[in-house]
Amino acid sequence: MSSATAQPTSEQTTWLTREAHDRLRAELDQLIAGRPAMSAEINARREEGDLKENGGYHAAKEEQGKAEARIRQLNDLLDGAEVGDPPDHAEVAALGTVVTVRFVG
Repeated sequence: MSSATAQPTSEQTTWLTREAHDRLRAELDQLIAGRPAMSAEINARREEGDLKENGGYHAAKEEQGKAEARIRQLNDLLDGAEVGDPPDHAEVAALGTVVTVRFVG
């Protein structure tokens, strides 16, 4: 029996405006640039003593986990993103259009 790597069942394309893409890319770059500081914080907290009762260490590790999860999420999103202009017509719903539906009555 061979082991298989989990693959997504379908590829999903996310449509982004240039502005949204640039904003998400900037967030990703900032998170990646913050990795060394996070590692230094964890190492500093580790040196404070017993890890079982070291709240600062556990908080730093939790923050690192959140940042790494966000980095993975942004990488996945941007890797599958198509960048385009928002639709020109306000009367027509198309890709990239936010639609509000109101029910009367």
